[in-house]
Amino acid sequence: MTLTKSFSFLFGLSFLIASCGQSPKTLSGVQTGMSKEEVIAIVGEPKNKNVVNKTEIWDYPESDRTVVFRMDTVYTILTSAEARADSVGMWLDKTNDKVKDQLGNFVDKADSAGDRITDKLRDKLKKDTTDKEKK
Repeated sequence: MTLTKSFSFLFGLSFLIASCGQSPKTLSGVQTGMSKEEVIAIVGEPKNKNVVNKTEIWDYPESDRTVVFRMDTVYTILTSAEARADSVGMWLDKTNDKVKDQLGNFVDKADSAGDRITDKLRDKLKKDTTDKEKK
């Protein structure tokens, strides 16, 4: 083998080894508080995008990660499909509980207001009846 061929072979082998060592774009540079544009600049467009209320969920299956945005900034980064399912399930349960609590409070207040109005009307009706009987 001539020196030129040896050099070409070594250069090609070095290039091949170096390119195998380069990892694809990963989410390791993504941090809480980053904008969507910053995330896209680091890892590119997600495979899937989902919107649940004011929360946007971007899926990167090749990295086994999901980026969750709230108000257009990274809120959290979830790992593994199982963890994503658990986290999203817990978030939905908490949101459901909050909605139930808020509606429950509203219903309780409406019932209480209805009771007070009914009591006042009964008192007024009794008073009017008593006043008519006195006359």
